[in-house]
Amino acid sequence: MSERIAPGIRAYLAGEVAAAGGREVSFAAEVDRDGVITAARVVARGTVDMVLALPGMACRGEMMLHNHPSGYLSPSQADLNVAARLHDGGIGFGIIDNGATELYVLVEVPRVREISRIDPFDVIDTLGERGPIAAHLGQYEDRRSQRDMAAYIADAYNDGGIQLMEAGTGVGKSFAYLVPALAWARTNQERTIVSTNTINLQEQLVGKDLPLLREALATDEYTPSFALLKGWRNYLCLLRLNQAVGSQRTLLEQDKVDELIRLSEWSSHTADGTLSDLPVMPSPEVWDEVSAEADLCPRLKCPHFDRCFLFRARRRAAEADVVVVNHHLLAADLSVRRAQDNWEDAAVLPPYKRLVLDEGHHLEEVAASHLGVQVTSRMVRRLLSRFERNNRGLAPTLLHDLAGRTDQPSRESAELLRERLFPALADARRASDAMLVRLYERLAEAPSGQLRLGDDFAVDAIWDEGLAFELDATLTAFRALREVVEMVADRLAQADDTERRGRALSELGGALRRMDAISDGLNRTLRPAPGGPSTVRWMERSARSQNVQLSAVPLDLAPLLRELLFDRLDTVVLTSATLAASGDFDFLESRLGLGGESSPVTERQIFPSPFDYPSQCLFGVPTDLPEPREDEVGHGAAVVQIVCDLAFASDGGMFVLFTSHASLRRAAAELRMALGARWPLLVQGEAPRDVLLRRFREAENAILLGTDSFWEGVDVPGRALRALVINKLPFKVPTEPLTAARLERLAEEGQDGFVHYLLPHAALKLKQGFGRLIRSRKDLGVIVLLDSRAVTKRYGPMLLGGLPRAERVVGTWSQVRTKCEDFFARHGIGAIV
Repeated sequence: MSERIAPGIRAYLAGEVAAAGGREVSFAAEVDRDGVITAARVVARGTVDMVLALPGMACRGEMMLHNHPSGYLSPSQADLNVAARLHDGGIGFGIIDNGATELYVLVEVPRVREISRIDPFDVIDTLGERGPIAAHLGQYEDRRSQRDMAAYIADAYNDGGIQLMEAGTGVGKSFAYLVPALAWARTNQERTIVSTNTINLQEQLVGKDLPLLREALATDEYTPSFALLKGWRNYLCLLRLNQAVGSQRTLLEQDKVDELIRLSEWSSHTADGTLSDLPVMPSPEVWDEVSAEADLCPRLKCPHFDRCFLFRARRRAAEADVVVVNHHLLAADLSVRRAQDNWEDAAVLPPYKRLVLDEGHHLEEVAASHLGVQVTSRMVRRLLSRFERNNRGLAPTLLHDLAGRTDQPSRESAELLRERLFPALADARRASDAMLVRLYERLAEAPSGQLRLGDDFAVDAIWDEGLAFELDATLTAFRALREVVEMVADRLAQADDTERRGRALSELGGALRRMDAISDGLNRTLRPAPGGPSTVRWMERSARSQNVQLSAVPLDLAPLLRELLFDRLDTVVLTSATLAASGDFDFLESRLGLGGESSPVTERQIFPSPFDYPSQCLFGVPTDLPEPREDEVGHGAAVVQIVCDLAFASDGGMFVLFTSHASLRRAAAELRMALGARWPLLVQGEAPRDVLLRRFREAENAILLGTDSFWEGVDVPGRALRALVINKLPFKVPTEPLTAARLERLAEEGQDGFVHYLLPHAALKLKQGFGRLIRSRKDLGVIVLLDSRAVTKRYGPMLLGGLPRAERVVGTWSQVRTKCEDFFARHGIGAIV
């Protein structure tokens, strides 16, 4: 009997094997200093190669155990293959008999590998004129700031710590962090997670930068690897797709069936099975039925597991040197790890200790959405429609499958569906519709359709007017639905179940779990329990779609981010073109929990853009316009007139950035009349962003009107963009619920909210907008800020101080316009050459 298995653990191992009928079971085991197995957990049931499909199933320093039912413990070829792969991850491998009395150790747990430092000078040389990247490209563009930034980041890998690295446009920050990350992976076999905010940057990293670096840096011994990982619902689930196709007559209405068939055809030739690979976006109702869902996934038991798009991506990510994700997926991973208290194994992401946060200034806002709760009327209605809509949906599908069955459990289940589930569903629809309409109408009285829900909301008249009854009725109907589905599942467990019926029940169970989340969200937003951490609650409505959104997010995100993220990692690099406000990082540090005397930040650097802004760019601020706060109508008219004037000077090729959708729509209507058809007018909301940008680039004389999503993450180098108009300073609305709560908190701490929150936020946003124009050393153009407060108010220097040093003109619009016309004429661009 092996002395390397502790007696209590031996009984556990043998018990799990017996429970599996003596078939093959794989365990992840903990091993003490003497090599004795002291703890174990089941990670897979089935042949041993199944464990390779489970990224993160064991941690470095553990041993994988696998039983041979024959009792013959010599390793098979599959054992050898698995053991070799596990050893590379620092994991041992052993074989036991069914009674766990004998142990054959094929590979001992590798000793903890010593961390090897990477040489910052090697990193610099890699990016230099004689380096492999320049050789691969066949050209070299000197970027000293890029090399300096890469050297600092190499130090962060070697010594640990948190770095704040602002890199102006043209520095080449992606190579500055990817080269050290790949050098570290080559030397220490340790991955880096790179998180971005925008899809554009993700596509640049995985579609351009990383493939180029893989080719340039590959050697006989090492080829860099990378992977893109998205959230579950981005992937098509082949199992759910097959079930939906098989149940199409009862699951979907006829106009959606054709769409489902097209998805089925696409599934056989798609590269990655994600939404972004679809030529046409599917309707939400169809995608709801076929997208991957964590709580519906049978994982290894799925007949399509080997072909699964999601798990193929997860396997690639588990083996990659660099894994590219977005901030939403990173925040979802933090949320799951927090709920499970899991900081070592895989969660939404594979385990990691090195993180690059590109576009890092967005982290706080994204984290707020994932560490809080949100319920929308669209979410509620779509979920109820999944149960049943026009005699289609999950419940009619299950009822159709039960029709004609004569066994008692099936007959009782069908009766429960007809007499209990459908009435409860009707009750839930009536109550939730009434509740949501009442909330929507209440928001008609609120400024901008938003209402912050403070303690006084508990005595708002809306409760006595019917909200109390409707909320209780909705939650009661949700509970009734749960009870019916559980009873149906219990009865069908006694019957000769079919795979199709089992999948329908699984889908119903998944819908119920979402219903539970909605119930929790309704209570936490409308009727929260007393006590607990400070939370900001609000509701808002969308006039266009008649949608109501309820939200509750933690007020103090800084300590949460410090605890959940920054204090748990060895290396974190936060980078962006805009991290510093007026030359310092205090604002960002305070928002992310990195400020104060105990700040963990080890390096703060600003790498200026290498572009020659004084000769490439003119920046004008007219001083004779109506102030936007005092005369909104007059200011709006001035914006339209100036856009028209500038269009004639530049011959189009213009971005006009707004701070609200309302002002954008008003300007669009007036500009259509004023400009006619001379220049293509592209308006955000009238087509997808990517389509608008493609048309803008192709036209080369278009005028594009955009709001928030066009202030950053948009790259239009070359002649197509030669004029940028910013309609006013991008201050947050101080009455917006989350902003108001943050300002109140600062006031309680004795700080001026305008100076310490609104102003630095506006400075960063303005710098982002400014950065849309000059994207290469050859770009030329003018930027006009139509808000004289930037030069007339005392806070103006803080707003303008962080902008690139372009040639600047401040004066009447006539003076600014003349300078713009001279600039275009001098450089031979625009309409007056």
